[in-house]
Amino acid sequence: MADADAMTATAPDVAHRFAAAFNTGDVETVLDCFTQDALYQDLFYGKFSGRSGLQHLFERMYAEGDHHEWRMIRVVANPVCTIGEWRFTFTVSAAVPRSSGRRLTFRGVSIFETRAGLCHSYREYFDRGAALLALGISPSAVARIAAVRPSIELTGPGLEASA
Repeated sequence: MADADAMTATAPDVAHRFAAAFNTGDVETVLDCFTQDALYQDLFYGKFSGRSGLQHLFERMYAEGDHHEWRMIRVVANPVCTIGEWRFTFTVSAAVPRSSGRRLTFRGVSIFETRAGLCHSYREYFDRGAALLALGISPSAVARIAAVRPSIELTGPGLEASA
């Protein structure tokens, strides 16, 4: 773990520090990438805020998955915002019986809004529907998830915005 800690501390941007920290499997190391009042918007799990909310999210992620590898492919950073294109791989744990043992690899993009080098607002973009189907979730259940937590804003004549 000492090598991972050293890599996290010396990574040039929050995206690389976050990926290195996440790959350690240590919640405290991951939390060190965020401000105390951070907001984290996850396409699988929803919105979480503050240290205790993020701690709950990351503990759940580690409980429901094994062998995580979050690899930043391309990162663009400035002092207030870092955008990281990534490849994420994990194996679903026995905590999720329907999907246990499935290994998923998918690509996406994360936006890290930063303050003093720490992330205070995180959001991500990837094909959530395809990922949920790959987990073995039925198309009708995927539709229900999308209806409850849409990632598309529907607007137009006679339609109210929803997001």
